[in-house]
Amino acid sequence: MEFTCRHQALMQGLTAVERAVASNSPRPVLAGIYLEAKDNQLRMVATDLELSIECYVPAVVIEPGKTVLDGKVLSQIVRKLDSEDVAYTSIDAAMGRIEGGKARFSLHTLYADEFPTLPELPNEKFWRISQNVFKRMVKQTIIAVSTDEAQPSLNGVLLEVENDELRMVATDINRLAFKRAKLAEPTEALTKHIVPARTLQELTRLLSGEEDSELEFMIAGTQVVFKSGSVTIISRLIEGEFPEYRRAFPQTQPTRFRVNRTAFLAAVERASLIARRSVPPVVKLVATADNLSVSSQEAQVGQVYDEVGGVNDGEPGEATYQAFYIMEALRAMDTEEVIMEIGEGLRQGSMRPVGESDYLYVLMPVRVG
Repeated sequence: MEFTCRHQALMQGLTAVERAVASNSPRPVLAGIYLEAKDNQLRMVATDLELSIECYVPAVVIEPGKTVLDGKVLSQIVRKLDSEDVAYTSIDAAMGRIEGGKARFSLHTLYADEFPTLPELPNEKFWRISQNVFKRMVKQTIIAVSTDEAQPSLNGVLLEVENDELRMVATDINRLAFKRAKLAEPTEALTKHIVPARTLQELTRLLSGEEDSELEFMIAGTQVVFKSGSVTIISRLIEGEFPEYRRAFPQTQPTRFRVNRTAFLAAVERASLIARRSVPPVVKLVATADNLSVSSQEAQVGQVYDEVGGVNDGEPGEATYQAFYIMEALRAMDTEEVIMEIGEGLRQGSMRPVGESDYLYVLMPVRVG
């Protein structure tokens, strides 16, 4: 095998696939990146058997072929090269040479035939959605994913496709994040599956964020497939039943306080400085007609009282919540104002951006005293 690539293109491709390289696998080949050169392009693949990433970059292919190189070593070498072009040549069945400028590296190769093949995709139509919209959906829901491995069905985000709508939901039981958006075109499909949080994190890292860019995705058996430009991500779905999330939606919330998001976040951040030793750190919210107070106390540290102005469209109310849950939600939103809704007694509270009906963040209060 022999080919030449532009350094920048090769680096972009390696950056895309290297996050799927397996670590601590008993199969040495999974620590590598599969390279296949033919038809004036270089195909790169990495997989840990749960997540697979494939990328194509332009190349001048002198002799077609395939090989596997240690993923971390290959990426580190290419990053350090300062030439405009990078060349690769197979020396023999067990060695390959990388050249860039005056630098030459001879590397041991792994057997390409032992590298897992990606599953064949069915000839079905992909759903399409704006990349920017999808990234925002992930940002606003993934914060509520559970990290408790004893509940695997909560370790991902539920994706529901129905008619012309995509819905994302995540919950760790103590809170729930719901977001919906329009697909590029309607579909007859009605499906819901749980996608691992890691998959969505890696995907959003690779999305271009360009205004007109679209993301294509589909469900293929037990796999979910995402396509963006020259990059394809294939991931296993999480098995199990996701909770009936609509039951968590609050029915009535007498307190509806409209407040500046940045000011509210700053007040909770200040209060959490005192609450940090509590398990979990909590803050108390008290809403009056035009004031929302944020307070916290810790016997070994002290106490804090803060307040922000706003407008209460309902009744006065108060509740205690985990500070971290409030801060994460406020950081995920991007509107100027938010509505903090407080339920009666120990009923769930919720937060939503002002002017947006497609996002809801539900959180359970904490019993104190």
